[in-house]
Amino acid sequence: MRAFDSETLALLASGRMVTAALIQFDFGTGTYGFWSGAGRLEFAGLTYLGAGGLIGIEDVTAVGSLESASLTLTLTAIANTALTPDTLAGIEAEHYHGRPVTLRRAYTHPETRALVAVERLWRGYVSQITHDETIGGEAVLAVTCESRGRDVTRKGYRVWSVADQLRIDAADGGLRHAAVAGRQTAFWGRAPGSAS
Repeated sequence: MRAFDSETLALLASGRMVTAALIQFDFGTGTYGFWSGAGRLEFAGLTYLGAGGLIGIEDVTAVGSLESASLTLTLTAIANTALTPDTLAGIEAEHYHGRPVTLRRAYTHPETRALVAVERLWRGYVSQITHDETIGGEAVLAVTCESRGRDVTRKGYRVWSVADQLRIDAADGGLRHAAVAGRQTAFWGRAPGSAS
């Protein structure tokens, strides 16, 4: 849970705080950042390009069963904006499948427009990118993303054993009894065969 100072809490309570959405794509050859405001926004060493209403974000849903949930982001290209057709072509040319995507919410002061806080809302992976282009009109990228819940069901080579744990840390013997713990018989109360 994020802790805000009293001025920020008062602005939030009054409904005057200005919020904006931030999208960050981490591809192998570079990172792209867009936000729903105008101009450029600097945060954590990345410049987010202002795309205003040219970006669309589906409602973020959480799944209690830890399974993967998907959402779609739309990026609309218009010449002479941060989202030019060349920018979208650059994104589509990346090796994007399985690469991280992060959604954040930025809070800015209503008078000074200073960045007050940024909170992470959602993290996931890019699954698929499709494009819809109108000749002589706009081009739209639809980015389908999966939440990090897919990591829970992914099968890998790691097992719950002392040998595997020692690969991580040679001094960690925390799993030394894991192989036999499920086969041990525990007696509660008096041991069998003891005199009454």
